[in-house]
Amino acid sequence: MEIRTFRNEDISGICNLINSELEYDVSCEDLKAQISQMQEDKNYVIFTAVDNKKIIGFIGLQICLAFEIKGKVMRIIALAVTCYSQGQGIGSALIQEAERYAKENNISTVLVNSGLKRAKAHHFYEKNSFYKKGYSFCKRIN
Repeated sequence: MEIRTFRNEDISGICNLINSELEYDVSCEDLKAQISQMQEDKNYVIFTAVDNKKIIGFIGLQICLAFEIKGKVMRIIALAVTCYSQGQGIGSALIQEAERYAKENNISTVLVNSGLKRAKAHHFYEKNSFYKKGYSFCKRIN
């Protein structure tokens, strides 16, 4: 297994992970457009976990500022590992890669939101030294 920086040919594998593991309904065409915009912005980073040329996991990151935290912060905006690869340390390896990137880029804090029903994910983040800080709220503006 290799963890590397995102490549354009990874879009299909990431799209499959978003739909199957995160249970979102995202078209690969829409995802391609979103990632294209992210690539134009230096504040987004994507790492992929690859095994035998197949995407088995990925982590999407956004670097920003927060009012209450000194220095730059990095948000995990997506993290997924294929169901058959979960429990093998791949998600933790992706987080370690994100933390390595944060240290190299003088980022002070890593943040993540996780859906209320994702108890396994909550346990995973706590196992990786994250702590519960509060609730996340969402309002769609269309």
